[in-house]
Amino acid sequence: MAFRRDEPLVATVERVVQLTGRTDLRNLEASGELDLHDLLRSASSTIHDKLFARGVDPERLVNAFVYENAVAWQFLGVLAEAGSLGSEDPEALFARSAAFFEDVRPRLDEGDGPRTATEGVPAVQNPTAVPFSEGAP
Repeated sequence: MAFRRDEPLVATVERVVQLTGRTDLRNLEASGELDLHDLLRSASSTIHDKLFARGVDPERLVNAFVYENAVAWQFLGVLAEAGSLGSEDPEALFARSAAFFEDVRPRLDEGDGPRTATEGVPAVQNPTAVPFSEGAP
């Protein structure tokens, strides 16, 4: 499964409940005030952007599922920030998301292109103070 921006990595609130153990989420969307699918997409995009900022192409991940916990806790942080989880501290939830993000390592598709933004960029050095030139004395 490719990890694309603006597509939720965690597709449902039920999956968030499985990952986090939080059972107080089931009735949030029933009021009609929140579109939880949009918030799941936003949380996924945040984790996607963090990977991209580290030089990892998220679309080439073969183990995107390892970031589901980070997305789920990011989602809870967004809900807490909006006041939908009562007096829950959003910073603690964002910190939990960051911890899950840091605890896993990306595995990338072994295609022909570079795996990170800096891979495959040659380091060029001249062996002498004057650059080589064929035919020069």
